[in-house]
Amino acid sequence: MVVGVEHPLRMELHSELHARPSLYFGGDTNVWHVAVLRDAGAPRLPTELFGLEGVKTTGGGRHGIAGVGQGRLKWEAHSEFITLTYVEPARDESVHAPPLLFKNLVDATEGLVIAAVMVLVRNAAPPSSFGAEGDFVASKVGGGDAEVHSSFRVNADQFVELHFFNKRLNDYRTGRMVRRFLEIETYRMMALLALPTAQEIVSGLPELDRRLASLIDHFQKEDKVEKTLLSEVTRLSSDVFKMSADARQRFGATRAYADIVASRMAELREERVEQRQRICTFIDRRFQPAVRVVQAAERRLSEVTERVGLVGDLLRTSVQVQLEEQNAELLRSMEERARVQVHIQQAVEGFSVIAISYYAVGLAKACLESIGELGVDIHAAKAAFFFTIPALVIAVWAVVRHVRRNITRASAHSVTT
Repeated sequence: MVVGVEHPLRMELHSELHARPSLYFGGDTNVWHVAVLRDAGAPRLPTELFGLEGVKTTGGGRHGIAGVGQGRLKWEAHSEFITLTYVEPARDESVHAPPLLFKNLVDATEGLVIAAVMVLVRNAAPPSSFGAEGDFVASKVGGGDAEVHSSFRVNADQFVELHFFNKRLNDYRTGRMVRRFLEIETYRMMALLALPTAQEIVSGLPELDRRLASLIDHFQKEDKVEKTLLSEVTRLSSDVFKMSADARQRFGATRAYADIVASRMAELREERVEQRQRICTFIDRRFQPAVRVVQAAERRLSEVTERVGLVGDLLRTSVQVQLEEQNAELLRSMEERARVQVHIQQAVEGFSVIAISYYAVGLAKACLESIGELGVDIHAAKAAFFFTIPALVIAVWAVVRHVRRNITRASAHSVTT
């Protein structure tokens, strides 16, 4: 009985503890492991896996164990690749080719093989002369309960061959220890997928630096931002962002895979074998420089991206300053035109006063002539007319001035509101 309301993801998250079952085995055993990577998209498991004998799956079929021939097959579907691991009883020591059934299942898996490992597990101590003539590295693992030897070279069947000599490990510990070696080789190869991209970026960064330096020099020499400069900044930003978008995901995966490799090597509890270089030391000295190249490429790409962003900000600031200067110049020209317009308006206003006064005087004169016909003394009317002219001019000027003030006051009020 569940207490309370169960979260919809509870069972799915809890099942993660059991999503990747391990293969446990004892005695003399051959272990074949292959990682298959697809060029694009998530890898898909072959349908033949689900028709095998005694299939047991977890995670919706992404992980499973089944019987194949005399052995057992385990598969795991990861986000980028699929691993197939086959465990069978040891065959003739001279046979180092994978079983045909396992090979057919690998061929049925869509993609390209990125890692292939063969582990020969033997319940015996290594012969004293083992690997004496080769460049083998070796380590004691599991607190000295097992010993592993390998040259880490690809054999004729394209497998990296490891010889695992079990001294005191039980079936559970043997399966876990072998799995760690398989994961080290798989994740090491997956981490190195970013190396060609990193090398390409490192080789292309000097050209980006040159273009960026050219833009900065142009900024220092020119007062205004030209159209060609805008186009070059746009092209440079586009190139850098495209390069960054293509590489970010691969670089992030390399960091994650490298962390897993370091974690698995730490879990080996490795000890030194006399006269042999330790396995983890051998791997670390050859693997870490490649990881550092990827990290350096990522760091330099981030620096270039940041610098391009700063140049873009500088460009936007320059354009903004130019726009503000143009706007200020436009406002000055508008102010000058307004001032000229006011002068013209004042001149027109003066002419208007003269014209209106002229017509008013003419109208007064006509009235004066009409008054003479009514019997009024014409000489007295003419004397009064001379005093009327200034009054008319002043009255017209006052009316025009009052109208102009009302219009100005109304315009100022509309602008403030």
